[in-house]
Amino acid sequence: MSLIWIHEDAITLDHPVMDAAGSHAEPIFIWDTDRHDTLGYSLKRRMFIYECALDLNIPIYANNPYTVLTALSKGRAIYAANSPDPHIKDILSDLNESYDVVIIEAPSLTQVPDDTETGRFFRFWNKAKKTALVHSREQAVHGRDPQETDVKDKLSS
Repeated sequence: MSLIWIHEDAITLDHPVMDAAGSHAEPIFIWDTDRHDTLGYSLKRRMFIYECALDLNIPIYANNPYTVLTALSKGRAIYAANSPDPHIKDILSDLNESYDVVIIEAPSLTQVPDDTETGRFFRFWNKAKKTALVHSREQAVHGRDPQETDVKDKLSS
């Protein structure tokens, strides 16, 4: 049985990571107060994240994600949704040194360069709106997810 780290960039059980990990995988959410403090999250944002996680009806652990995942994995593979957040990427990279880590992409609503500044919504949106929902239209026209083969390729390698 694998672990699925449901982090704040993919707080859903509808993400393709759920299918990739299989029906016997254990999804968990990790509440990281130190990270929220570092980022200056407001009480409203913290409540939103917590309520979203609570709605999933999965175990919620409080601590550093690396610490929790290493304690719970016990040799099991760790699945996670890809994230643009450098902190989450660093944790997954560090885990990958000692554990089997599988990162799953989700279909994107837009194509935005990785170095796009996301601190202000309108700055981000001015770059994102040019390609917004293009992949959704492709899926509707072609009847499949354009990233489907990418996920299968990642799992087989």
